[in-house]
Amino acid sequence: MVNVTHTEELRKAISLMIVALLVRTAGGWLLGEGAVFGPDGTGAEAAVYLGGHPYPLHIAMLRMFGGDAQNLSVLAGSFNCVLLWFWGRRVGLGGAGGWLAAAFPLSVLPGTLAAGDAPALSVVLLGAVLATYPGIFRVLGGALAGICVMVKPIALPALVLLIARPMSLLGAAGSLMTFNQFIRPIWAPMPDGGILGTWWVSSQGQPPDNLLVWFVDGVSHLVHAELWALLWVLPFAMLCFFRVSDHRIRVASIGPLFAATVVAALFGDRLELRYLSSAVVVALPFLGAVFTRSLVLWGTTVALIWPTAALMTQIAHMRMAMDPDALIPDVPMVSHPSVDARIIFDACSTEGATRLRQMAFQLAETAPQGVTIVTDARPDGREGELFWPLMVLRPDLKVQVR
Repeated sequence: MVNVTHTEELRKAISLMIVALLVRTAGGWLLGEGAVFGPDGTGAEAAVYLGGHPYPLHIAMLRMFGGDAQNLSVLAGSFNCVLLWFWGRRVGLGGAGGWLAAAFPLSVLPGTLAAGDAPALSVVLLGAVLATYPGIFRVLGGALAGICVMVKPIALPALVLLIARPMSLLGAAGSLMTFNQFIRPIWAPMPDGGILGTWWVSSQGQPPDNLLVWFVDGVSHLVHAELWALLWVLPFAMLCFFRVSDHRIRVASIGPLFAATVVAALFGDRLELRYLSSAVVVALPFLGAVFTRSLVLWGTTVALIWPTAALMTQIAHMRMAMDPDALIPDVPMVSHPSVDARIIFDACSTEGATRLRQMAFQLAETAPQGVTIVTDARPDGREGELFWPLMVLRPDLKVQVR
């Protein structure tokens, strides 16, 4: 009987993994082929060979998966759905969160980009699952979750899941203190260092004078966010507070909304909805206390395909316009809900990025030994679309920004 039960559980987990993989593979296909598409994707892939990346565990994971940042994200993003499903079942909330995450826009997007977002969340979720086991596993799970900052600190909001097993917070605190240099922008901000120097963006690089006003401003940014992000799930998840008896789960259900508000308050007008993905995704398991009927859960999961399709097709059409050398499939655009795709494109690429990459390959073949390649600066260091591939292929060349 035990073996039959375990086989059934494995079958469900594999089914979820396949569905999540199909959705993310389709999303990656919509984004097309060309230059690496994702925040710091080109730099991270180059760091596999050159080193020097600020988040070494992300690079180590890339090496394990052949150096392709998008493939790593697709696999990690799909695995995250299984981990959410398993965590929900371990704490008595059921597997609804995993199925919702399979198609949820802010879950699918990080799983299609060449970035560390999805792999970092995998580390947190794996730790959170481990923390649901008794004894020393609680502390070890928290410690594992805390090292997400070595992949990318964007996953920090997901640590609120550890509230469900409070002892695990000790392990997370230990990891964060040990690897505190990766969260330096919050405790020792450098106002002139950009986002890598400070996360107190909305308060001019330093902690705000009035925390209440700062927090309320964060709430305002959540309220006025674009509809495709479906941020309504954050307060909706809090209905779990009234539907479960375990006080630890009840407190944890408040965590995603609190974490999202803090992130929104930190970045203010510079907030990208992608920054909220970890907080929003970990809210989904708590909906298991609300979606108690299978028909409602499956209907909601299928319905989520629509805003996700709107998100991915609008980004694809923006990329088609801004990076015409990229190979983008010609599919109809889902125009509602509306997405400010230019903001996402600018965070993930630059105008003519594929042309710059092709130029890097040409220069690698034809440039004389030891010459200096000069190009104009681009916002957020996006001249790296030319320089990073070139430095990998031709380490003898020098590069210079004017």
